Amino acid sequence: MRRSNIYLTLLLVLLSNAGYSQATKSDPIDKQGWFRAGVDFDLPKKWKAEVEYQARMFNDLKTFNGSFYSMGIQKGFSSWFALQAEYRLAKVLKGTYNRISAGFVVDEKINDVKLDLRVLYQNQVQDFDDPVKENDKNNFVRMRMRGKKEMSDKVDLVLSFEPIYQLQSGLQIDNYRLQGGLKYHFTKATSLDVFYLNRPDYAKSYKRQYHVFGIAFKHEIKIN
Repeated sequence: MRRSNIYLTLLLVLLSNAGYSQATKSDPIDKQGWFRAGVDFDLPKKWKAEVEYQARMFNDLKTFNGSFYSMGIQKGFSSWFALQAEYRLAKVLKGTYNRISAGFVVDEKINDVKLDLRVLYQNQVQDFDDPVKENDKNNFVRMRMRGKKEMSDKVDLVLSFEPIYQLQSGLQIDNYRLQGGLKYHFTKATSLDVFYLNRPDYAKSYKRQYHVFGIAFKHEIKIN
């Protein structure tokens, strides 16, 4: 068996055999599943656009949390700097979320490792199903540091660290995202990510811990 196939098989086994539990104050650990599919459009003059659908499961994979629909654009100004913006609509159990993000990304390559830093400002509004409740508005700053290294012609190793801060009387940490995974390239334009994400969450009065196992399919279309 080729080395790339061994990497992919091991990560899939970890995903399928993971146990799941519900996060509560007495048992604040939960494991979830995130599943994404998206299309990127490579446009002229360093423009890019993307659309994505995401489904999330939690509570021992017994509960479907909801669907997430995203549309984003990116404009490159050099080989290493780009601006980007995104709108996301989330239909989840707690209600409906509308989120707008804007920021920038910088790229650098050191030897055979590709690095990037993404900084985003996010405004999120939650519309509750209960008409008595007022809409909940939150603002966040996200800073993701990511590295990617080719393991073979078909497989990349991807690692990232992202602190997420809530803008509430200054910057306050909301949660961290530590992610590791493998990207498998079926073709130059089509890939599959299999990843694990560790997410300590400080949004409540107690610290929650999320273990997320996910799969993300991506296809790129080049438009001249």
